[in-house]
Amino acid sequence: MKEDNDIMDMRDFVKQMLEDTAKTVDVVRQDIEKSIIDYNFLPGKYLIETDENIIIHIALPGIKKKDINLKVTENKVMVEAKFDIEHAINGVHVTLSDRKSGTIRRTVKLPKPVLPDQAKAKYKNGILKVEIPKEEKEPSVEIAIE
Repeated sequence: MKEDNDIMDMRDFVKQMLEDTAKTVDVVRQDIEKSIIDYNFLPGKYLIETDENIIIHIALPGIKKKDINLKVTENKVMVEAKFDIEHAINGVHVTLSDRKSGTIRRTVKLPKPVLPDQAKAKYKNGILKVEIPKEEKEPSVEIAIE
């Protein structure tokens, strides 16, 4: 009789453990779905510094040029882009459809002060390229040698 009770107790324990695990997985799934629905993410960037310019490439795949807002200050570049993307997959028996919309924001701190009014930007194949001339804070002065 005692073995029967031990087996029943063990069954109840395993059942409770599986229910707790299912609840935890469900909460994690809901958090992931909320993140996807909110869809605020940080786009990738690549920064190059030359003697004269600072060049930044920011990945914005699937975004239309008209939906990109770019601001440049002396020490940072701010990008904000709105998107509304819809994907549909038609199968034999089922059609899957997914629509995502949201805003992408990225602020890039610049390693040196720049001249924001001389910045140039191009958008091609999902890559935003921003080229900004550096501001020369320390002008060189020629010194006569005695």
